[in-house]
Amino acid sequence: MAIIVALFLTVAVGFMAIGIDLGSLYFRQKSLQTQADMTAISAVLNLSGTPDDHAQATVIGNRLEASALTSLEYGRYIYDSALPAEDRFETRDLSDVDVNAAEVVLKGAAPLFFSQTFLDTDSTPLSASATAARFDFASFSLGSRLLDLDGGILNALLGAALGSNVSLSLLDYQALLDTQIDLLTFTDALAVRADLVALDYAEILTSEIDLLDVAGALLDTGLVSGSTDVLTAILNCTACGSFNASELIGISGDNVAIQLEDRLGTVSVSALDVLKATLDIVNANRLIEADVGLPIPNVLGNVDLAVVVGEREAYSSWINLGERGATLHTAQVRLKLDVDLSPSLLSGLGVGVSALSLRLPIYAEIASATVTLTDLYCDASGPNDRIASFDTGLTPFTGTNGTHVVELFIGEFDAPAFEDTTTPLDAANLSPADFLDLELNLALITIDLFTLQLKAHAATGNALQPQIDFLVSDIAGSPKTVGSGSLLASTVASLLDPNNLEISISSQSQSLLGGLLSLLLTPVVALVDSVLDVLPGKLLGALLTPIDALLDGVLNVLGIGIGQADLTLDGVACGKVALVR
Repeated sequence: MAIIVALFLTVAVGFMAIGIDLGSLYFRQKSLQTQADMTAISAVLNLSGTPDDHAQATVIGNRLEASALTSLEYGRYIYDSALPAEDRFETRDLSDVDVNAAEVVLKGAAPLFFSQTFLDTDSTPLSASATAARFDFASFSLGSRLLDLDGGILNALLGAALGSNVSLSLLDYQALLDTQIDLLTFTDALAVRADLVALDYAEILTSEIDLLDVAGALLDTGLVSGSTDVLTAILNCTACGSFNASELIGISGDNVAIQLEDRLGTVSVSALDVLKATLDIVNANRLIEADVGLPIPNVLGNVDLAVVVGEREAYSSWINLGERGATLHTAQVRLKLDVDLSPSLLSGLGVGVSALSLRLPIYAEIASATVTLTDLYCDASGPNDRIASFDTGLTPFTGTNGTHVVELFIGEFDAPAFEDTTTPLDAANLSPADFLDLELNLALITIDLFTLQLKAHAATGNALQPQIDFLVSDIAGSPKTVGSGSLLASTVASLLDPNNLEISISSQSQSLLGGLLSLLLTPVVALVDSVLDVLPGKLLGALLTPIDALLDGVLNVLGIGIGQADLTLDGVACGKVALVR
């Protein structure tokens, strides 16, 4: 019996060792892992402050020795399903702007109870590691904002997309302008319209859609209170252009994609901005023509407008939800204005000289713009604290030739050259344009076929700040203009500078004057010379104000700024921390 009991007690002690010691080891390992998780989260939550101190405080607060923290590394964690899990964390210096994760290793020991009978030790070492990442991102949009409403231009933009004439009132567009819609509601409605309900949000926003889907989604939300004639007109389209949804709403990285369901609902935009941005995408590289009736003094009747908008770069969309490093790009815009001005602007040209008509064909090439989200300050609390910074680049707003913010021309370009946005407008290809018909009232003769031609070119280079900051109070507020507000007026002044103007007499007038000069000689020669001498200075004084006002008014309606970009910070999501490993 003694032998049997001894054998049984040995087995019993073995089972107790397994049951009690292994249970104790498991419990202490789980506790150490929890402490490692908490330490990693504590470090990540304080990346912008003193993460080392907070990590140590967490270790000590969990009744561990400070030496238990054997490793603390910072880096960049990228949630990319295409990468193996072990390759998603890249070590960085804490000072690097793209650091978003911390990896910790804790060491500990667990006491042994009954196992000491079989093992030559009273404890066993334990180790636990954890990686926590913080996903901060911002939603921002660039350049699609309408500064004003004009039915003629908006109808032209819509008509170009639909391939038909559209005649809608400002009240129809005003209903869309007054409607704010969050991106979650819009995306849900878009998924139903485009038959994408089986996909997740990241897949929906990278799928092919068309203008009908966007208009239908805006209508299906039920948020448009007022006229829906604009959306109804689009739904009657039979062949509207298609595009990828990422050109409208971009997602920069899987780190953002995994949070879409939580964050899309926090971003609200105007329904008209959504539609206008869609039209910009669909109308890329199309020639759009419209009559503009802006109340500008000394501008006679409507102004003929032609617009060509280039395509955005492949990586860019209209609104972007992205982390640090996310980039948006606006497309280059070209426009032509045929302007009839009041002849009374050019009075006092000489005795017996009066203007019959005054016409200016103006071309403008407005270069593209790029902004990059460089930093988010998630420790901001007060309304006047900085929350985000954007880099406008070392050479922003450059034209296709890489040197100009804007180029203005007076003259004539051939249609193919104007419509091809891949080729810069070249002043060498600019032809003089008939701009002024003068009447010469002599003693017994009135000559009304004296036509002058004009050619001018002016360009403005980089004149922009390299960085723009947003405060907490700026979130979802008015857009900030990146650029120089006085750039347009100064460029128009350069265009009309007498040193830049080339004034000549049309060939038909030269033939007529040639015959008259042989008869009248000296009086007519002196009169023509005096007109040509005084005209350049009078053009600058008379035309600067109406031309500047006209260009400014047209560009405001289109949402375009010369040497500018309208940057809106729609929302900031800070502090979502996840244990990723």
